[in-house]
Amino acid sequence: NNNNHAAANNSYSSWQSSYSLNALPLSPTVRAKLQFCGFNAVQDVLRHHSLPVQLVKSVPSLTLDEAQDVLKACRCGLDGFALRGAKSASELLKKEQERIPLMTFCAQVDGILGGGVQTGEITEFCGAPGVGKTQIGMQLAVSVQLPKEFFCGNEGECVYVDTEGSFTCDRCEDMAIGARRKLEERVQEMRCSEEERREYEECLESNMFSVDSILKRIHVFRCHEVTELLACLDHMPEFVKEHPKVKLVVVDSIAFHFRQDFDDMALRASILAKTTNNLMSLAKKHELAVVTINQATTKPGGRLAPALGESYAHAATTRVALSWGEEGTRIAYVAKSPRLANRKAMYTITRDGVRDVVHAASKRKKFT
Repeated sequence: NNNNHAAANNSYSSWQSSYSLNALPLSPTVRAKLQFCGFNAVQDVLRHHSLPVQLVKSVPSLTLDEAQDVLKACRCGLDGFALRGAKSASELLKKEQERIPLMTFCAQVDGILGGGVQTGEITEFCGAPGVGKTQIGMQLAVSVQLPKEFFCGNEGECVYVDTEGSFTCDRCEDMAIGARRKLEERVQEMRCSEEERREYEECLESNMFSVDSILKRIHVFRCHEVTELLACLDHMPEFVKEHPKVKLVVVDSIAFHFRQDFDDMALRASILAKTTNNLMSLAKKHELAVVTINQATTKPGGRLAPALGESYAHAATTRVALSWGEEGTRIAYVAKSPRLANRKAMYTITRDGVRDVVHAASKRKKFT
């Protein structure tokens, strides 16, 4: 026991041995609760408590949220304070350039998104019913699995959080078949030797890019109410840690339960802000893409606007508004982004999934 205690002490830096809880940004009430139970220094808290629930057992008067704030404040010193953890813009740029975006299989939409849906951030697709929001979500669940070798994909897995019951396996199977067919067509169109073509074909086989394997790598969580949704998202970091190949999390839709299950708007705004902050942290920590599907609401004058209000408008890094154009065409518009211009692109939904708009002369049959 003495050896274990010494090892535990050695894992703490010298500043933690003497750093008082009085210097941490904690409320006087929380600090008093800790000190009443004998916690006076940072190392007192961190030595035997890695989870909020463990700290609550030692200090029963703390709430789970308070315990989480305490642990966060104590851990800040493990890597120094914020200024010591600064990175240069050059380092950040290099890291961003190494990311592989998720293609939508529509070249025009990928173009306005800078190559596709980016990892390390939240991308929101919002629009009226039937415009193709869920179709895009399922398409990304398939395209995130594209092989790295030869096809420059993420070769990852997807977590699909379904709140509305919109996810359908049959439709996803259609898209998996379409994705496989699209890659095979691309291989045949390439100007390369037969030997190189065989290497591409072998790449598809060796990466198990079959329809069945594609469906197996999509993990679906069905959430029937807001408590299930919040529990699912709280569990998400642990699930991603257990499944390190996950490169995409889709929440379809983020608005459904928040619009129906809350009467207290202030409480809704608070929980929604915390939820989106956790999703952003998940995206950045694990370098994965988070895609949220949002509904549309009618404003005075008949104008359609994204649901959940103005406070939620800043939650996503990039917001893409989907709408209907003339003669039944669909339009994607980058409404908000810190790195992308406000541009439009046309897309269509075919039996194979999301694709570029084809000319009228084409005989390709649209999915209805």
